[in-house]
Amino acid sequence: MNGFAPMVELEGRCIGPGRPVFVIAEIGINHNGDLDLARRSVDAAAEAGADCVKFQTFRAEEFMADRELEYEYLSAGTPVREKMYEMFKRLELPFAWHRTLFEHARSRGLVPLTSVADPLCVEAALEAGAGAFKLASEDLINLPLLDSVAARGLPLILSTGMADEEEIADALDVLRRRGADRTIFLHCVSLYPTRDEETNLRRMTALARVTGAVTGYSDHTLGSEACLAAVALGACVLEKHFTLDRSLPGPDHSLSADPRELADLVRSVRRVEAMLGGESLEIAAREREFRHAFRRSVVAARPLRRGTVLTADDLTLKRPGSGLRAREIPRLLGRVLDRDLPGDAQIAWGMLQTERNS
Repeated sequence: MNGFAPMVELEGRCIGPGRPVFVIAEIGINHNGDLDLARRSVDAAAEAGADCVKFQTFRAEEFMADRELEYEYLSAGTPVREKMYEMFKRLELPFAWHRTLFEHARSRGLVPLTSVADPLCVEAALEAGAGAFKLASEDLINLPLLDSVAARGLPLILSTGMADEEEIADALDVLRRRGADRTIFLHCVSLYPTRDEETNLRRMTALARVTGAVTGYSDHTLGSEACLAAVALGACVLEKHFTLDRSLPGPDHSLSADPRELADLVRSVRRVEAMLGGESLEIAAREREFRHAFRRSVVAARPLRRGTVLTADDLTLKRPGSGLRAREIPRLLGRVLDRDLPGDAQIAWGMLQTERNS
């Protein structure tokens, strides 16, 4: 037993193999400290067809020890370099906004979610009505936080960017000890943006094998191709950074999907789901209808006279497929025709004498 549920439910949405892919619009820090922008982003995500909107709940002073550490990113097409502490402080999601945004998301038919970075953030999310938790890749190795979240008994989505197999094993030990069986693991590459050759989507299938849990993909590439490929490989969850406008100032807007791109992605995901079908070897019902027209039947290779003892040279295969199949040819060889046949006439059992010619 791997200890993890084969299906995870988030506010009435069942997530797992054979279920619709759960699409998370990662608003994250793209609210830019503006509650109205955050609300409008929720609206746009709903209109694009997402299932969930996700924010980030953190306190810069809690996780930034070196307040002089700098970070460089592309903002509105311009390279920006600034102190990480100042950037994150500016982009904190105030605790007072959480309930407003969660309730607004639910009013639009979306599951609200936020990644929590410390125990106080956990409590703020719970007080706002969080029905599940997300932990960012950087906190997979934050075992005290992981233990605290796992102990709450709520579903958990855990990103695995930067984590090696030993670190994933440590996280698994914590989750199993706490009985946190409703955990979803996301393959993630913590590079912004991620290059094609760095994406390594097959790592997601390895993650599914190692964890035995529901798995998905958190995307930092540009475009939709990686997400669609992940769905084809079995992703049950997709997380995509989302912005109202990629030209807005801030570290994540330029690598995020805008409303049109997210809507296109959701439509494409639903098409891929329809294309994947099931693992049965059964053919499609509509395809079955075309077998008559597209397949070949056994026919006379040339005009044949009554009394002909059939040989391979007397038979060929031509459309339509309404007669005997090629698999019947060995049983036809050596049989005797009881009538004359024109070329291309289908061979039927009733055209043959009862006894095989010896």
